[in-house]
Amino acid sequence: MLSNKLFDIFKWIAMFVLPGLATLYYAVSGIWGLPYQVEIVGSIVAVNVWLSALLAVSNAQWQAIKINSLTYAATGEDAMIEFPQTPFGITASSYNVLKWITLAFLPASGALYFTLSILWGFPFGEQVIGTIVALTAFMGLLLGISKTRYNRELQQ
Repeated sequence: MLSNKLFDIFKWIAMFVLPGLATLYYAVSGIWGLPYQVEIVGSIVAVNVWLSALLAVSNAQWQAIKINSLTYAATGEDAMIEFPQTPFGITASSYNVLKWITLAFLPASGALYFTLSILWGFPFGEQVIGTIVALTAFMGLLLGISKTRYNRELQQ
């Protein structure tokens, strides 16, 4: 399990830096004709998939510890805990699903399709990767805003 500080740094990189970098290079290389557009964007996505998998495993371990500790402290036994809603009206469990989609599913899907488009000639590989990178960056931004607002409300 990663430390909280290292987890937060890696999460920020996976949610904002790598998707943003891939989107930037994809757009700029198309405009200016820079070399290795597919290779560089695909490599960034592959690194993001690896980092997202690391974060998903660490987060799953932390959530299991947190939920077990909260359940025991509240009841002294195993019980279902009701989590509050985020500012956008979704439950914390729905937020976690969206976070998993953003950090793991979308990058993994992009890497898979990218690989298959190279190996098997699937159509529109570059367009699919560009779309997935843009969706990942957008969802990461929405999740970051939601988390920031939620944390701010908890502090008040």
